[in-house]
This record gives sequence, structure tokens and C-alpha cells, in this order.
Amino acid sequence: MNPEQLFDRWFTQSIAKLKELPTGDGAFAALMIAIPLYERFIVGKLKLAGSETKEDNVKQEVAADLNLDDRQRSIFWEMFRNGFMHQAMAKDGKTKWMVSHTFDALPVFKEIDGVNYILLDPWKFADRVITKYKDNPES
Repeated sequence: MNPEQLFDRWFTQSIAKLKELPTGDGAFAALMIAIPLYERFIVGKLKLAGSETKEDNVKQEVAADLNLDDRQRSIFWEMFRNGFMHQAMAKDGKTKWMVSHTFDALPVFKEIDGVNYILLDPWKFADRVITKYKDNPES
């Protein structure tokens, strides 16, 4: 099998299966698949562009891709990437989080009743990551 077929079997189909769970219960597991794939995509994109893949370069590319300023990127990355990859849950902190099918694929920062939140649709985020790979299989 070629790499695109393997990617589809290992990742696309796995996320599709998780979507079959009732009441969106597979969303966090989908994020646990999508977040490291997203990080890998960013690193691959930098390499293909001939850019260095140092931490600062990755941070800048993530911020640009997710349409976040550096502070927002840092909070999102700590809560979601580090939280899900190390604790299987978004990290708790001053900024809280909400997930819903009514939110977007990109994280949005919003103050609600005096509390700062990151709003995200895990399924749309996962689909966005899968689409990035399908559109750029060389990554």
C-alpha cells in the first residue's frame, strides 16, 4: 500500500469510526489522533518549504495557521496539545474550554460571563487536519 492509503486506513477511517459513537463521545479520542498529526503536518510543511523546524518556527507556523496571536497559540497549545497528549484531557488553567458542534474548526477565544474560554469543535478540527494531509500528501 502507498502512504496515502495507509494514512487513510490508520487515521481517516479511525476518526470516521469514532464519529459513529453516540452523542459525540469519540470527540476527545479524535483530538488525540488529530493533534499530533497536526503538529507533524506543521513540521512537514516547514521542512518542505526549506525552513528550520526549531520550536520558534513551529510556534509561528501554528499561530499563523490557526489564526491566533502568540499568547493565544501558547494557551491553546498548552491546554490542548500538552493536555491531551500527556493527560488525555485539556489542561485546566485560567482559560477554560468548551467543545460543541456549533463551534468552528479553529480555536476561538471568547470571554463569557467574565471567564476566558477556548471554543472548538473537535470534529471540525480533526476533519481540517485530515484535509490538510489529503491536500498535501507530501507533508
